Amino acid sequence: MVYTLFVLVIPFVLHYYLVSTNSDILKDTFLYFGIYFLVLLFGTLIPFWLMRRFFKIPLRFVNTRVKETFVNLFVQTIVFFTICIVSTYVSNILLAHVGLEGKLISGIGLSYDSGYLDNLLYVFMLVIVTPMIEEYAFRGVLLNVLGRFGKNFGLYASAVVFAFAHVHFSEYLPAFCMGVLLGKTALRYRSIGPTIIIHILFNALIYSLCVIPSSIAGYMAYGLAAVFVISIYLYISGRYERVYVQKLNSASNTYLLFFGSFMVILSLMMMILQTVFSIFL
Repeated sequence: MVYTLFVLVIPFVLHYYLVSTNSDILKDTFLYFGIYFLVLLFGTLIPFWLMRRFFKIPLRFVNTRVKETFVNLFVQTIVFFTICIVSTYVSNILLAHVGLEGKLISGIGLSYDSGYLDNLLYVFMLVIVTPMIEEYAFRGVLLNVLGRFGKNFGLYASAVVFAFAHVHFSEYLPAFCMGVLLGKTALRYRSIGPTIIIHILFNALIYSLCVIPSSIAGYMAYGLAAVFVISIYLYISGRYERVYVQKLNSASNTYLLFFGSFMVILSLMMMILQTVFSIFL
């Protein structure tokens, strides 16, 4: 609830106020994103740090070093990227009927906002800061807290919250898929170190596709098709190691109890309303 208020609601209200008053802060993009950076940093770290301390989640899950090659992590990134491309494309097809589809890269299925891609601070936040903060919050803390009531429940419930924390309806489905995939990776390694690297590579790949020169943009579909074929090969050949999460019998009613909680419902509704307001206002 605190995370929803500070990271989603307050920045939206602040932005709406700056726009309505035509504030000079909007003209200074470095100052604008600097303020947003501080809100994102403290608004995420403080509530999830308190959650980690309250539920006594060991810090070793967060900072444990994992001996894994960069190549293997990049392979997982390619598979995750392909799954998110497909899920985003499907999501946009469904949302197109009500006029809520996101912007696409060459019609392939990646949503993005091109307005700030030339701002270095925004790019730094997108590629480096956001993956580190989100992995600490959603995989390092929330996944472990909810996982105490069943690993299967913790995996999918944390992925749902992660999905609703994104700012456009077209991102809900791919963000949920990404949350599940990264959650499985964190459970596999018992560390968020690999998920941070994968998340950074994932966002860097999206950014690279967004800023690709228009002269070669026409070849993007062929490149993404090649990535899709490679991902299928990696998945079928077993080079991408799939992770299976066992369901605990004691957690059969946990989904109903959790998503039926007043505070959880209120938090998710605030996330949805923030998305609605950002679209129509």
